Amino acid sequence: MRLDIIRVVGRLDDLMSEKSYRAMGACAKSKRANIVYTLELARRTASSPVEALVVHPGSAMTGLQQHGNGALSRIVTRIAARLLMGSAEGAAWPSLYAATSPYVRSGRFIGPAGRDQTSATPKPAKLPTGADDPAEGRRLWAASEQLTGVPFDLEAGAAI
Repeated sequence: MRLDIIRVVGRLDDLMSEKSYRAMGACAKSKRANIVYTLELARRTASSPVEALVVHPGSAMTGLQQHGNGALSRIVTRIAARLLMGSAEGAAWPSLYAATSPYVRSGRFIGPAGRDQTSATPKPAKLPTGADDPAEGRRLWAASEQLTGVPFDLEAGAAI
């Protein structure tokens, strides 16, 4: 998923998409939440040996795109897949890089280095605007605890 979509659509109000639901909007929102939450985890574990990394695979042709609405959407997806998207195998590279590189540190965002961060060799990537806002991280952390009913005490290292 392109990062500009995550920036625009992935606002973290209406986390459960109760006001409105659109598949790509919900996907963008979940991607942004992953980024914000992981950066908050990195802040909360900064004095521990825990490393919290955010990884994005870029745009890859997986099975998700086949669920578009209508024939036009499916045709556009096929064209976009050839022009803009990498392979599902290539989408695994950023995760492998993050897991094995001695240069990656907690709080980093790793993604493909290609045009629009859609494919190519992984590298540290630019965060979506505002994703590193500590206030947004705290709000999402609190909302996650409320929605799951599980408060998490990082000092004790376990759920309460």
